[in-house]
Amino acid sequence: MKIVKYKIGKVNIKIFKKKINLNYFLKKSLKKYKISSVWTKEIIDSVNLIKYKKYKLNKNFRKDLRNIPFITIDEEDSYDFDDAIYCYRAKCNGNWKLLVAISDVSFYIKKNSILDKEAFNRGNSIYFPLKVIPMFPEELSKKIFSLLPYQDRLCIICEMTLSNVGNLINYKHYNAIIKSHARLTYSNVIQMWNKDINICKKFNNIKQCVKNFYFLNNILIKNKELKKVIFFNSHEPHFLFNSLYQIKSITIKKRNAAHNLIEFCMILANKSSALFIQNNKYFSLFRNHLYPTNDKIKYFRNFLKKFNLRLLGGKNPIIRDYFNLCNKLISHPSKEIIELELLKSTKKAFYSEKNLGHFGLAEKFYTHFTSPIRRYSDLIIHRIIKFILYKKFKNSDIKKNNKKKYLYNLKDIKKISKQCTFTEKKSDKAYKFVVYSLKFQFLKKKIGLECKGVISNIKEFGFFVKIDNFFLNGLVHVSMLKDDYYFYNKKKNILKGKRLKKIFSIGDVVKVKIVSVKIKNKIIHLSLI
Repeated sequence: MKIVKYKIGKVNIKIFKKKINLNYFLKKSLKKYKISSVWTKEIIDSVNLIKYKKYKLNKNFRKDLRNIPFITIDEEDSYDFDDAIYCYRAKCNGNWKLLVAISDVSFYIKKNSILDKEAFNRGNSIYFPLKVIPMFPEELSKKIFSLLPYQDRLCIICEMTLSNVGNLINYKHYNAIIKSHARLTYSNVIQMWNKDINICKKFNNIKQCVKNFYFLNNILIKNKELKKVIFFNSHEPHFLFNSLYQIKSITIKKRNAAHNLIEFCMILANKSSALFIQNNKYFSLFRNHLYPTNDKIKYFRNFLKKFNLRLLGGKNPIIRDYFNLCNKLISHPSKEIIELELLKSTKKAFYSEKNLGHFGLAEKFYTHFTSPIRRYSDLIIHRIIKFILYKKFKNSDIKKNNKKKYLYNLKDIKKISKQCTFTEKKSDKAYKFVVYSLKFQFLKKKIGLECKGVISNIKEFGFFVKIDNFFLNGLVHVSMLKDDYYFYNKKKNILKGKRLKKIFSIGDVVKVKIVSVKIKNKIIHLSLI
């Protein structure tokens, strides 16, 4: 709390001013969306039990893969490490072996335990700028569960066989103990692929492994199945803060080929896990993404006409038609605006006990398997997979003593899927509240600034402009258009001048000036230059 002193006559008046910064918006967000950032004594006691307990491992049921050079690839500021990867090419047939190792959180977190119930309530970790509200306490999420370099860690392996063109031939799951041989960032991987001498020397022990991933990545990016996946390389903002945790500048988080490699590996592991459970006829938690409705497709096609673009495929366009459209957008000046409209034409992905398919990934069966440290849904999938594996294991005590056919029944899965979808939406709102508040606070200091932008939406009261470099929409109200009287054409979605016939439409590049910023109402008023 900042104290500002004002002198009126002979009296000093102290006025307390709130420090408007990241911490201020974080507290507001957590309170607004009822998100807990503290742990009860019972939770801490449970963590200590895990921390100091000596576990006996069933060596017959868990493979020792500590000699295999698994590596983790993440962002520089990553909080936890769920996954490690390794690959090699078989000399006999040219097929590839891809091993995705995921932290075995389910080994420690037992069903209906205190920590399990807490994770169910939280649903997922929330990654705010410079701050994480984890699903599990830091002692677990950052240490015991994370696949830290040179540390023995328990994992579930999804081992996949890929053809020499990257098609998934078969897969298998099993329990293992691994040791990550290096913690790499996405930049490190690109530097090694570009044969940077210093980086290659630093990670000499896993140089061959990274080289293998270079060749595998070149195959995966050309694969017909994976090419159908719609990737939106949206410009995610990255905030730089000053010592008072106020935004100093906003930059773009850049993606590279290593990001795509990891996404491809995780998609393949998630797909394999969904197929494994489905083929064994167990209830599962599906990750669904619904197909756009006819009305949405019709609206989106009308929108594309403005840019002389077409979505092929007739009345029922398939994922390939959308992918072909996205290819045309790579160097299009209005790429972001068009991709945003495409996203609006589809509903948000969700969890369900029913399998409805995943439109955006062009998959008939899909689930989440790769992030059990930060998503409760993945922890459930791990338990189901392990239950199936135990059932198949001849000497397992579970097979002898447990007559239970399913670990979770349909009612359980329905309840879990509803909770995971709810907490995901809540977390997304909480994150956006903080990010937008930070941006608005930053722009409040930029009043009078002239900048370029693209018209992203049009209403009868004016049009919204996506401001370059700030990743926010501002409003140019019709009252600010002094040169003419403008009326709204709903059918064409344009504003047209009555006298001069000047037209404003979505995708137009305009120059604007920031007039005012209303943080409470989340509105930026702009004037047209």
